[in-house]
Amino acid sequence: MFSFVNIPARILSILELNISPAEVAGGVCLGMFLGFIPLNGPMALLLFIFFFLFKINRFSTVITLPLFKLLYLFGVSFLTERIGGYLLLDANFLTGFWKCVTSLPILALVDLNSTLVAGGLALSIILCLPVYLLARFIYVKFIAPHLNKIQESKLVKRIKRYKFFNKMINKMDVIRSKTK
Repeated sequence: MFSFVNIPARILSILELNISPAEVAGGVCLGMFLGFIPLNGPMALLLFIFFFLFKINRFSTVITLPLFKLLYLFGVSFLTERIGGYLLLDANFLTGFWKCVTSLPILALVDLNSTLVAGGLALSIILCLPVYLLARFIYVKFIAPHLNKIQESKLVKRIKRYKFFNKMINKMDVIRSKTK
């Protein structure tokens, strides 16, 4: 965990990255997947592993996860419970599928037999393409054109004058280059 003093340097280094719209949209979708399932189970752990393995914009995941979790807390959990209940209990045509899935060694451990998890994953899969396209559109039309304005703003230039923040940005660039 990084300290609060490091936050401005981290934001500045994120603004200076060459981020593709697909990476940002992928990060938003992962935030939705994490937001629509309970975060105290093995499926959440698996999705957190995806957070580190796949090439997504982690900042967009961290920013959108609380938004989707708020939606989940204010009513989407009821919807995921209903969808999961239907998929696990009422849809008789899926009985063979669930027997196969829950008998597999790894998938049996990710708690797919929970109605909240199954429903959250199903809802996230249904909404994945529209959320991906919307996030990509918003990034291309509204955020990307303003990144240069943000980098050229007086506040960012003032922060960049401080040696401490420049050192932090340089350290983050070194770490980022090692991870590529």
